[in-house]
Amino acid sequence: MVPRATVLHVDDDPDLLELSAFSFDQAASDELEMVTASDAVAGLDTLESQSVDCLVSDSLRLPDDTPFIVAARQREPSIPIVFYTAKGWDTVALDALEARVSEYIRKGDEGDIAAVIERVRELAKQNQTPTIDEEMLFDGRPCDAVEEAVDTFPAESVNDAWTVIGVHDWEVDDELATTIAQVMEAYTGIDALEAEPLFSSLDMDALDSLLEPRASETPRYDIQVRFPYEEWELSVSSDGFISVRPLPETDAE
Repeated sequence: MVPRATVLHVDDDPDLLELSAFSFDQAASDELEMVTASDAVAGLDTLESQSVDCLVSDSLRLPDDTPFIVAARQREPSIPIVFYTAKGWDTVALDALEARVSEYIRKGDEGDIAAVIERVRELAKQNQTPTIDEEMLFDGRPCDAVEEAVDTFPAESVNDAWTVIGVHDWEVDDELATTIAQVMEAYTGIDALEAEPLFSSLDMDALDSLLEPRASETPRYDIQVRFPYEEWELSVSSDGFISVRPLPETDAE
């Protein structure tokens, strides 16, 4: 008989842990054994005290403010992590990428528990952590592929009305903010010195940290960040592509 894989679910909501344990028992009791922890410290204690094949975790932090999933990755370099949280990707992306999570599933989405169970089934018996599936995390990219952007540059995506207006070369160009300002000046005809500063729309240091290439020994993630800037919505990807489209008009009250 093949032994069941052990899944640790860490969450500070006792009702959710109870629902999770029940759902796993009903759907996969012959394959998976669920153990739970109600906070980050208890989660680390469990990882230290017993063998765990897959981790499911909410966005929790240790008393020293270290993200739990990052501490778990440091302790267990190869364990698959399913990041199951109500927080949006834009608020947890840095933690998730640092922890090299195997999957991000949003709480409250339709079929969320079923999606967690299905993904854990796939991951629990694997011997190494798979990389995140970018197609499942990031949709609505300015172009379907980098090749499409190159072939049609500068181009407009008919479905989303995105126009690719520039490319930032991480190895050659100056700061990302400088590239964005330059291509926006060329696109709009508005002098960058007279336009609203980019840092009034978002933290440019955080944007750099999220998008810039990671160390060669860590996985490369394809990420897109969108933000409003004056009358436009800008999209910047880790591929370096900078795209723009008009912000939707709002009806006057």
